[in-house]
Amino acid sequence: MKYTTEQLDAIAAKLRSMPAVAKPKQEYTKQAAVGMLTKEINTLQKRGYSLAQIAEALRGEGLDIATPTLKNYLLRTKPARKKTPPVSITVRPVEAKSQALGKASFPVASDTDDI
Repeated sequence: MKYTTEQLDAIAAKLRSMPAVAKPKQEYTKQAAVGMLTKEINTLQKRGYSLAQIAEALRGEGLDIATPTLKNYLLRTKPARKKTPPVSITVRPVEAKSQALGKASFPVASDTDDI
């Protein structure tokens, strides 16, 4: 089936006139909610509030959370500490070590040696 320019213009106009679809409300788990509120929680702690007081305030706002759970979730949101890089150790080749000690190196079998 083929379409005329007029038909396509009419379809395009109809599509442009369609209203925007309302996005569904995003829902979060308790842990995700604490993750999103971490900055505010940390600010409260710097101002002297205890985790128990903060948990109580959160419960007052409808976020039902126990103090130990809040502490656990906050620990999970902290970035992992960087591990210190391993110390590099210089290893000398065996032949160089033997020469340094004044000893002869071990002979190495080659493809031409009879086995």
